[in-house]
Amino acid sequence: MRKLTEDETIYLLMTHLEEGGWNIDSHCLGQTRGCDILASKRGEKLMIEVKGAKAGNNSPTKRREHFDSGQIKTHFCKAIVKILDNRYVNPKSKFAIAHPDDTAIRKSIEHLTPELKLLGITHFWVSESGLVIED
Repeated sequence: MRKLTEDETIYLLMTHLEEGGWNIDSHCLGQTRGCDILASKRGEKLMIEVKGAKAGNNSPTKRREHFDSGQIKTHFCKAIVKILDNRYVNPKSKFAIAHPDDTAIRKSIEHLTPELKLLGITHFWVSESGLVIED
């Protein structure tokens, strides 16, 4: 299975969201700062932090073919903190984290993703085929 970058995961998830009736209000690619995907539906706002399984080809920080378990967990933690920070500013919005449906990522954090529900955060697994599974 091919390792998806963050940008590839963003595009696949945006397609899934649009098919589900969400409007994509904005998105960030590459090293751009901001919410990775901001979507809306019937007055509801959804803010999503997206992570990849490897760095993009144009990434200035590209070092390895794919992220190791330590990097995966660090990225996951940073996404949680960013969401909690965004929730402070946007308390009425919904929040989610998305990851590629990747064996190494599942091995590193799959046991943690159900805990996100306790924080009011949805989790999405995004496959290369475009299939999206919501935790």
